[in-house]
Amino acid sequence: MNSDAIIKQNLLVEPLSSDALKLARGIYNTYITQDEELSLEIKIPIFFKLLNLHPCQDSIEHIQNLLEELNEPLAIRNFEFNGEKIQLKFVQFCSYKIGENTIKIELSPEYLHAQSEYMLDCFLF
Repeated sequence: MNSDAIIKQNLLVEPLSSDALKLARGIYNTYITQDEELSLEIKIPIFFKLLNLHPCQDSIEHIQNLLEELNEPLAIRNFEFNGEKIQLKFVQFCSYKIGENTIKIELSPEYLHAQSEYMLDCFLF
């Protein structure tokens, strides 16, 4: 057995809410359709439509809460990324900034790598 083999791990402490899953998959699909560009700028009405929300401040706050839920750090043991091995690495889904009409999102390449290579409980694909 190769000692460098990746061992899949359950990385989510708690399951994500259904709205957080919808949001994550919507963001990920946007990332895919934009040629895997990590920096995204998505119009807020798209989030309203995706989550069946009425356009109001409470809905924007709900979206922010969902982004925070997605950003719960994942703790990954024996993480290897770009040739660097780290015994324990904490990664987050994205960084974001809510503007007047758009939400700017910067996806974490480490998170995407962890999702595809390390997670037993992956949810984006």
